[in-house]
Amino acid sequence: MSSYSLTALVAVFVVGVVLGGASVAFVTPTETTTSPTSSISAATGCLAPDETAPSSWVVRMPAGEQTTFAFNRTFTHETPSVRIDGTVETVADGEYVYRLTTGPDEDSQKPPSDDCTPRTTMDAVVSIPSDYESLTIVFDGEEMVTIENDGSNPLYRPLEG
Repeated sequence: MSSYSLTALVAVFVVGVVLGGASVAFVTPTETTTSPTSSISAATGCLAPDETAPSSWVVRMPAGEQTTFAFNRTFTHETPSVRIDGTVETVADGEYVYRLTTGPDEDSQKPPSDDCTPRTTMDAVVSIPSDYESLTIVFDGEEMVTIENDGSNPLYRPLEG
């Protein structure tokens, strides 16, 4: 069994820490994604007997320089499946509009069964700078909600009923 001097072990440890720290600094991004950003996910099925649609809610989650909004909407439609597009627009300094539009999904037009009312549940996430004045969510041309920046406290708001 070989033995190493305490000085050699400390030197190897220090070199490892320095190289490890340098490699972390090299691969860590120095900039974050700039606001505004958004993403959407959706799933389509049949409206359950105990389910109501439309139903929607929005949540505000402040976090430092960005505030993130989660938007959920369950809605029925005549086509078997829908495509959802979303864009975040800056309409004035500090004023944002998240515009969502739906249309038939041409790739999936298998007719639903007679006892199925097609229903889609959509989740969307939008991040904007925390110094915003307002965010308005517009769904298929209908203004759903405008949220003013009142100090950026967390917020949950149902939009129907």
